[in-house]
Amino acid sequence: MIQNFIFKIRKLNGISQDELAKKMGISRPTLIAIEKGTRDVTLPELKKLSKIFDVPLHIMLDEELKISDQLDAQNARHKSFKKFHNLVLQCVKYGSDDDGKITKTKLAKLVYLCDFASYYEYLVPISGFEYHRLAQGPVAIEFFDLIDTDESLCVESKGRAMMISLTENPSESSLTADEDVIVKKICLKWKKKNTKEIVEFTHQQIPWATSRVGEVIPYELINMEDSQNVY
Repeated sequence: MIQNFIFKIRKLNGISQDELAKKMGISRPTLIAIEKGTRDVTLPELKKLSKIFDVPLHIMLDEELKISDQLDAQNARHKSFKKFHNLVLQCVKYGSDDDGKITKTKLAKLVYLCDFASYYEYLVPISGFEYHRLAQGPVAIEFFDLIDTDESLCVESKGRAMMISLTENPSESSLTADEDVIVKKICLKWKKKNTKEIVEFTHQQIPWATSRVGEVIPYELINMEDSQNVY
């Protein structure tokens, strides 16, 4: 459903309803109605959204089918969400600075690298979630929903950056021993490096470089990388 995609991509880009409504030239109540599904979005409005978020129109229209497929597979993905949730918490635990905090952007990149490195090693990602090629980098849209709602995480502002920390240690891991090794290796490698470095690294990888703006990045593309460039 296109309204779900509009809501998620707005949240993903950190834009308020007021800001997006102004950019689209509509009222905030109208945008709220669109996101709730009580008012249809028009083609001219979709074209404006396409320009605002730099996502091709055909990608936005295709999201309705993708979201429907995800809903049909909700039960099958429940276990994957548990893994995704645990993966995020473990990346905070092992990838944060000595003060226990990590930028939201760096955390998103660690999660992405772990999922794709697992696919590279075993042809099976840790969570199986879809990662989109967006302006901020490769990211699962569900990541931002989790950051906004999970009580295990503390979110605070530090200048222009959003800092993430744990409010409590992760519960017993749902990751396998092999997955746990991958997470710790990747977090250890990037722990002392800054956000800019990990962003530049992921943007130079084949999965990012060969995917189009807005589309889902195929896991299979990571297998084209040299082993030293996987993470």
